[in-house]
Amino acid sequence: MSVLMVNSTNLLPYEPSTDPNPLRVSSAEETEYGSININVGGGITTPAWCNKITLRVPLGSGAGHLTDNGAAIRTGASTDWTPSAPSVVGDFAVITFTPARAVQFTGQIVSLTLSNIEVNRAPGQVSIEIVESSSPTNGNFTDKTAAVEVDKFPAGFVFRNFAPEKIMVENGEAAVLRWEGSEAKYTMYWGDAPAGVPLDKERTWTTPAGLTTVTGFMLRAEVSEGGTTLTHTLTTAVTVRVPDLVVRNLTVQGPAVFSDTVSLSNTAKDLTVAGSIRGAGSNPLRVSQNAGLKVDAKAEVVGVFSVGGASTFNDNVTVAGSQTTTLTVLGSVRGSGSNPLRVSQPAGLKVDAALSVVGTASLTGATTLSGATTLSGPTVFTGVTELFKNAQIRFWNRGQAPGSGNKFTSTAQTDGILTCSVKQFDATSMEKNIGYKANLTLKIGTRYHYCAAPMLRQVGGGSEYNLTVPVRKGEQIQAWLAVDGSCYWSNVALALAWSAAGKQADLMAVSGEAPYLLDDSEEGMAEYLRLLAEDAARPVDAKPEESAEATVL
Repeated sequence: MSVLMVNSTNLLPYEPSTDPNPLRVSSAEETEYGSININVGGGITTPAWCNKITLRVPLGSGAGHLTDNGAAIRTGASTDWTPSAPSVVGDFAVITFTPARAVQFTGQIVSLTLSNIEVNRAPGQVSIEIVESSSPTNGNFTDKTAAVEVDKFPAGFVFRNFAPEKIMVENGEAAVLRWEGSEAKYTMYWGDAPAGVPLDKERTWTTPAGLTTVTGFMLRAEVSEGGTTLTHTLTTAVTVRVPDLVVRNLTVQGPAVFSDTVSLSNTAKDLTVAGSIRGAGSNPLRVSQNAGLKVDAKAEVVGVFSVGGASTFNDNVTVAGSQTTTLTVLGSVRGSGSNPLRVSQPAGLKVDAALSVVGTASLTGATTLSGATTLSGPTVFTGVTELFKNAQIRFWNRGQAPGSGNKFTSTAQTDGILTCSVKQFDATSMEKNIGYKANLTLKIGTRYHYCAAPMLRQVGGGSEYNLTVPVRKGEQIQAWLAVDGSCYWSNVALALAWSAAGKQADLMAVSGEAPYLLDDSEEGMAEYLRLLAEDAARPVDAKPEESAEATVL
């Protein structure tokens, strides 16, 4: 786990990450190499200029040291920033990053990279000092300090492949999650559960109850070394087909179909309909509640208004003229005794102004809302709610996935859930090649999401790594893969599954279209499995003796 610490006078935020994640210490048999990337300036909200950033990496063989070979560290930085070679000053390797000229940070991110780090043999937590020369204006620069902490886990520590057996379950179905991990203290957190569940021995876990809505899961691993607790977390999510839905505000752009009763449970809440509320087909619109129907403004009946039973009017009733005649009731129109007030006419009930229902409004048939619907209070759907239509699946078989030069690009026509699956068919028998990976970058609007698919010693059909994110209507979607080291592009496949909310609104590719476009029907899934089987049957490209430089396509 990487931790950010910022001095109260510090102007720039720092966010560290490591590769591998987490770092592992070296052993007597093998030297472990790692890299640290520090993103600077993300999410900044105050004015800041900077003309130099210095990193001080602790050297030595102890738990609080990163490496005992500071001279071997390689450096890199974003465009227009120049890193120095590491210089050993006392017990520190000192690296200075300098821009071509003073830089104003307005939300852009500058990356500072330390690579080829020979991690020492002592597990623990390392604090990397940061000295920034900064100013709230472009002048009077002063040094300010901060630090980032990086955990070093024991040699051979493994914690990876945290994923559900199924990325989508039926409403009420329990989810099963699996992972690979070394000996550690594991704790599972999910949904809105107030506390985690300890899972020290297990490497598989089933939810104690069935899922009814999209649920996120976080698995935390803790290892104690020399009095220090090292922590690392992995996350995943499981979607639910036809989930229960509880929202604060709900705007439905298209028709809304309710298969069961619709209740406005809070008192003094209005149902606002810009168009008409009609009975489906020839079925009437009924108001069946003891307290009756209250219309604060004009109620317009376009067709015949028929009252089959007794009518009680506390004041005058005026009916005159033609079909546009208005029935005016100054008080309430009530059903007799405990009987409900019913509107039984094929054309239904049309309320041009506000319709106020003091009691419960029960709609036993289908309800069609042609205009925008505003629900001011909580809305509870007690029956089955169809939120998602069929999923649309794009599949790129091995060697066909979009790269940075040909990104898959689309725009969401409606809200939805996008699930990405990276199929890693690559394998290795060489210890130094384990961990080289295919990296999926998913850009949703201005947000970036990442999914790493590391290469293992697996055989057979390969390993699958999943990433699930919500998407808002109108957001641009971009997805592309990059591979590094000895991970071969020709051994990686990619699938994107799009589940649109509310209506069937498929993604339309602007660029980087997949060679296969499927759906989650029985035939579509059979074709998807066939394509995966074909990829699995293809021989995996052999590995070179030495790992190559990073490759980005």
